[in-house]
Amino acid sequence: MDQQNFPDPGALQRLVAEAEAEATSENSAVRVLAGPGGQIKELDLRPNAFQMSGVELGEMIVETLRAAHTKVERELAVTISRETGMEMTPGDLGGGVPGVDPIEREQ
Repeated sequence: MDQQNFPDPGALQRLVAEAEAEATSENSAVRVLAGPGGQIKELDLRPNAFQMSGVELGEMIVETLRAAHTKVERELAVTISRETGMEMTPGDLGGGVPGVDPIEREQ
């Protein structure tokens, strides 16, 4: 197969390294800028975040993190698919914020 048909690995590496997506909670109390592989680039808590209980705020942070990571993985899968011509799904990328076992949460 002709090597010219393959994308430049360095270019793909840069695409992954530079990938990011933002998510904001419904009440705008939490804003997250996420990168690939579960990376958190920014976490911004607005003043109204501090009016919530610790548990509520924690849940909102995790929910917003997950939304940002889902978005960055989806956008990165589309970009890689376009660059390589290979079909990719966000699940192919792995990473993200792991789920919390309900039993762990209660402890």
